[in-house]
Amino acid sequence: MLTTLHSTLPARPLLVQVDFEVSGDVHGCLFTKYARDMCQQLGVKGWIRFSRWGTVIGQIQGEKDRVDEMALWLRLQGSPGSKIVRCDFKNWLIVDTYDFRNFSVRF
Repeated sequence: MLTTLHSTLPARPLLVQVDFEVSGDVHGCLFTKYARDMCQQLGVKGWIRFSRWGTVIGQIQGEKDRVDEMALWLRLQGSPGSKIVRCDFKNWLIVDTYDFRNFSVRF
């Protein structure tokens, strides 16, 4: 009986990466801290920071379903007291390995 390689190896999760930018009332409401905490809870890696244009920008890497969940949080929920007007995602990529060890707030 022949066994294929695909039937003996567990499926490897799809790792993705995406850049994001959040616009709206995101200052003074601990947006970056709540985003970092959510990313750590989901097990995604990357970074977040305030831009000079008054938005929040960053990059997320992780298993696709986890990154999708974080993308929904950034677009629809945000931190308490924030008001998200717009959230853009660009440069979606499939990656082989992580570039980051954790998720951090950059200054």
